[in-house]
Amino acid sequence: MSEASWSKVTPKDVEERERRGGGASSRDLAGALGSENMVLRVWRYPPGNQMAYHRHGEQEEIYQLISGGPQEVFVEGEMVTVEDGDWLRFHKDVARRIQNNSDREAVWLAVGAPPGPGITDGIRIDPETGEVIPRK
Repeated sequence: MSEASWSKVTPKDVEERERRGGGASSRDLAGALGSENMVLRVWRYPPGNQMAYHRHGEQEEIYQLISGGPQEVFVEGEMVTVEDGDWLRFHKDVARRIQNNSDREAVWLAVGAPPGPGITDGIRIDPETGEVIPRK
């Protein structure tokens, strides 16, 4: 096997980047490892922060709440309570939003495959109407 067939990183050595507009931040572990066929990020959500309500064009996702539970995920109009260690899987067409309404930081592991066309694979949804919010 060649050197490119495996890799190792230490999470603390991977840059933690804050999401545009502030709030949640993540470490792109898959990128640091050189992964070509999946996305792997560790996300940190401070109290009061949430991700955009969204679905994907191509990417299926799996989330695990690492710490900070219980937390809530808004899924297709339903609030789902998640405890530390719980796993969630989402088909690409399912609208969801991690939201931290607690007084604790929440740490999530997110795995997605296939990677899709980057940030544009995420499709924002209006939680009130269910309509797609066009990209600007």
